[in-house]
Amino acid sequence: MAHRNLLASLLATIVLSATNAHAENIDILMSSVFPPDEATYIGFESVEREDIPVSAAVERKYLIVDFRLQSGQLQSEQLQASVHKVCMTLLKDRDLIRHLSDSGYDMVSVAFDRRSQFDCL
Repeated sequence: MAHRNLLASLLATIVLSATNAHAENIDILMSSVFPPDEATYIGFESVEREDIPVSAAVERKYLIVDFRLQSGQLQSEQLQASVHKVCMTLLKDRDLIRHLSDSGYDMVSVAFDRRSQFDCL
């Protein structure tokens, strides 16, 4: 019995460590996308869409990576380039994308303010 409890505890620790490692990877990866004078990485948020039934064939979870611009607003072309830069940085990290997909995420969005999100995947 003690061995089973120890094994269960060890497995839980490994799973939690893997999840925390991927969260740290997102934070490290996103913190390095822009120079500090251009944009600041705020963090990420997991969102589960309540409007999609649990029984639906599509996933209900998506991830928002959040930045704040130092200069306020960007022109349309600059905004597009910034979204592209974030999305390509995420897509190049295949292990992270695989982990997000295995965890049920079917989309990643980028936000530079509280009003708008731009979809990557």
